[in-house]
Amino acid sequence: MINSIVTFPIWKNDGKSVESLNKVQTKSIEEFINEIKNNKIKFVHNYCLCGNTDPKLDLVVSEKDRYGIPCTIVLCKKCGLIRLKERLDEDSTSRFYKDFYRNIYSGKGILSDEFFKEQIARGEEFFKLFNNFIDMDEINNVFEVGCGAGGILYPFFKAGKSVAGCDFGEKYLLYGQSKGLNLYLGKITETNIKKESQDLIILSHVMEHFNNPIESINDLLEYITPEKYLLVEVPGFFWIPKIYFNPILYFQNAHVYNYYYYLKVFFERLGLKVIYGNERCTFLLKKPSNWIKRENVVIYDKNMELWALKVEEELKKYYIIHLLKLNPYYLKACLVNILDILGIKQIIKKVWYKVNR
Repeated sequence: MINSIVTFPIWKNDGKSVESLNKVQTKSIEEFINEIKNNKIKFVHNYCLCGNTDPKLDLVVSEKDRYGIPCTIVLCKKCGLIRLKERLDEDSTSRFYKDFYRNIYSGKGILSDEFFKEQIARGEEFFKLFNNFIDMDEINNVFEVGCGAGGILYPFFKAGKSVAGCDFGEKYLLYGQSKGLNLYLGKITETNIKKESQDLIILSHVMEHFNNPIESINDLLEYITPEKYLLVEVPGFFWIPKIYFNPILYFQNAHVYNYYYYLKVFFERLGLKVIYGNERCTFLLKKPSNWIKRENVVIYDKNMELWALKVEEELKKYYIIHLLKLNPYYLKACLVNILDILGIKQIIKKVWYKVNR
């Protein structure tokens, strides 16, 4: 029944954004698309991590992202990974994150206190998760790649840990530096951080942006002390109904790969021990003392073709549920918004807490 209703690509390249855009976003998107048209932004073919090179196994699911930016997004029917068919080359990637990314994705020319507080809240969740599995006394040094303003690092900083981070957004880094955080512009390099010196490296919604994730994770692991930790979170595909509601909102031109629990296989192939992982795609990993870099790795196992079918069917289902407005998480969010508008959300929240204590 679903197969007869949903045809691919589900979303056509019509230039229309699904997000409500402000002036900052609209201007940046127009400038970015013009750069593409003028061949100032360049692309290269993006191969699947499972080794698939057969274009017949790539199912085009969308011709645009949530902002209406044209891009071909494909589902690999061999492994279930959803990826950009073509990604930005290295020079264009640096340019995109320096000049366009924050304006398009946050819609703000300046950094707000609210953004920093949201980062802190996520950092507190990471701190709690880490503390559930690892003795925090093991951790002295914490580094975050793609740290933004550094809010995720802040709970570790307040706990007395030595923290540092890097990013390409200069305004965001300056904000974090004003809070006493050691943040610098650019990538993690030996100029700033010694190899095998970090007890914990955090990648929060960063790995999905990597052009070459196998190479990038391998390189990062060299900075982690043996027997210490890597914490990774990406937007998991099966979390779409709980966070994005409309599945097109999940797809972003900046996300080179879109992961599911496939990441467990990914990390194990790279020689890491998976301490914790969930459907949201939050993973806590340990670097063994005998770890060695594994560069020519194909991320694939015999179960992935079944996962690929599941990803395809779930994507169709998420789309239908959205069209029919049947997503329970969406209905809950609508109810919460109504209660908030009526000014009684906090009252009901307190009553619910007392009843369910």
